[in-house]
Amino acid sequence: MQDIDRKMKKRATIYDVAKEAEVSITTVSRYLNSPDSVKDETGDRIFKAVEKLDYIRQGNAGSRNGRAVGRVGVLTPFFPAPSFVDRLRGMTPAFTENNYELIIYTIETPEQLDEYLSSVPFTRRIDGLILMSVSLRPDQERKLNASGLEIVMIESDNGNYSRVLADDRSGGALAAELFCSRDYFPCVFMGDINSEISYSCHPSELRFSGFSEELEKRGRRIRDIMKADITVEDSQRVFSAYLEENPAPRGVFAMCDVQAVGIIKAARERGLRIPEDMAVLGFDDIESADWMGLSSISQHLGDSGRIAAGLLLEKMAGKGKAIQKVNLKVELIERSTT
Repeated sequence: MQDIDRKMKKRATIYDVAKEAEVSITTVSRYLNSPDSVKDETGDRIFKAVEKLDYIRQGNAGSRNGRAVGRVGVLTPFFPAPSFVDRLRGMTPAFTENNYELIIYTIETPEQLDEYLSSVPFTRRIDGLILMSVSLRPDQERKLNASGLEIVMIESDNGNYSRVLADDRSGGALAAELFCSRDYFPCVFMGDINSEISYSCHPSELRFSGFSEELEKRGRRIRDIMKADITVEDSQRVFSAYLEENPAPRGVFAMCDVQAVGIIKAARERGLRIPEDMAVLGFDDIESADWMGLSSISQHLGDSGRIAAGLLLEKMAGKGKAIQKVNLKVELIERSTT
């Protein structure tokens, strides 16, 4: 009868163990991964709590359990956006050389992010996690911390984790400097229509702020602001509709290269010459921007992926204990569209 009752009870979690042992979740996680890393007295309390609650360690608790190949998860809302692919290319060689395979998790809804954070760290047997362009709530951070996984972020300036960032605001200011030096006025800006997505970072807003603030300092202003999805098709549609109602601007700054391509297609459909009639500047400097001749603000996507991979490998090897913040400088790359 007691065995039946035990099976009917809800399985104990790491939170239950921490409460019973009167320690933090982080301490329990550290003990489960490396018992020698906590004091003997603390370890004894955690051990007794585990035994009392019949706690079953899941997923990443403990070592890689003899697996020949390790696994690293990459969590992102924007797969397969070109900027994501370029970052992935940057990190893949480092993980391959160190015998880790990559598992990609894509987020399409807030509920899906919650599900991933509740299940992936504990049940999918990954050894580390990179969060790319993901914004976390405090309760979601607690779930991640409870897993004991090593975490590195890209594009999210979250002070609780090591992270790799690009200065989006400075990139916008560089665009404004270029437009003022060439007198690309009147000018317009195309931003991201998805700026309300709660689980994602929103670089479009920072890029716009840097652009508009620098223009204001120089006594210039943006004529119009429009928003589109981050696809060539939607950007082309939005800009085509704009040109039906308004005269063509002298310059367009798009929050990403993908949008810039859609803008160029819409302009050429109307016989506008690039850059003689209308200059176009993108942001990201994705791989295809070079062979397309697209001027762009580079945030060194490949480097950000490579550096994030290096930070995570150090952490998984026990060498990178401190939280690190890496700021990558942005750079104007001029080609044939400006």
